[in-house]
Amino acid sequence: MAPPNWQIVSAIIAVLVSLLAVAVNYVLSEVFPWRMLRKQKNAKLAAPTKSFKGKTILITGANGAFGSRAAKMIADLGVERLILADVRDCSGVKQQIEAETTATNKPDIQVWHVDMMSYQSCQEFAKKARALKSLDGALLVAGILSFKRQESPEGWETSIQVNYLSSALLGLLLLPALKASPSNTEAPVLTFITTFGLYPASPFMGAPKTGSYLKHLSNNRELMQPNQYGISKGLLLYFTRELAARTSKAQGHRVTVNSADPGAAWTPLTNPNRSMLVPRLIMAMSARDVSSGAKVMVNAVSSSEETHGGILLDYDLWPYPPFMERQSGRKLQQRVWDETKSVLEKGVPDVVDVYKTLDDK
Repeated sequence: MAPPNWQIVSAIIAVLVSLLAVAVNYVLSEVFPWRMLRKQKNAKLAAPTKSFKGKTILITGANGAFGSRAAKMIADLGVERLILADVRDCSGVKQQIEAETTATNKPDIQVWHVDMMSYQSCQEFAKKARALKSLDGALLVAGILSFKRQESPEGWETSIQVNYLSSALLGLLLLPALKASPSNTEAPVLTFITTFGLYPASPFMGAPKTGSYLKHLSNNRELMQPNQYGISKGLLLYFTRELAARTSKAQGHRVTVNSADPGAAWTPLTNPNRSMLVPRLIMAMSARDVSSGAKVMVNAVSSSEETHGGILLDYDLWPYPPFMERQSGRKLQQRVWDETKSVLEKGVPDVVDVYKTLDDK
């Protein structure tokens, strides 16, 4: 048997080490950006101080852990009118805020209902919002984390329905309602919620060459259900960036559109994960108190126009995920926008006129 050629062996080892380094770099930058998670966990966030005096702010998902705490903070910062919306009754949140707020003048708190599984409910909700004299900010927190594959009455996997399609629909339908109060010189703010979860889900967001991309993602197998939350948030981030770009060009839409990442925390939404090893390990590295995430949301919905089209990670602007910045991601963003438009215009006649105002001139 001939002795090994150590030059060839060394070359093979060098290639394998290089491939391993590339793989590790890919995982740490695109699938598991641990630096981002550590940044959030270790952040010491001061309480927001920007006044909401004279403003009207709307919060969906206001009965949840993040939404209810954000609502309390906004009430303490002098908001004039606070609209709490959820599929569940927010009367308890309203009573708690009224009892505990430190604001000199207690806000007018209204409790609304919206079922994110239903296009009709979203339309009725937006119609009610358009009747307001002003709406200075909309914080769209409502979302679900579904561990079992189910379909909505509209025919979509529930994560895709609630976290993406209905959230996008609400954002579109609320655009005409977003009008600044007389005392507010800044543009109204429309804030969507994003998450770290879209990073580990990104390898599963490949698009078929033909057919509907949205249906491809919605028609997932039960085994892939843990990825659906991140996938739905990835779609929403594509949509939000495109919406921001289009409102910048369209006449009649002076609005700041941004995304906020509240970070990871144990909440009623994530508590079912406590029995799973991988989620426990991730949360051990990243989880922080819920109030920190709420601070991020409050800061986002009160932010200036310089955050338009951006992602707020804590109080800083953060870059978009690498997969969205590549040419393939830009093309996929357009595909997501076009398919979403086709789906929503077919099911929601009220949205047709909004899309017309956003079409390229």
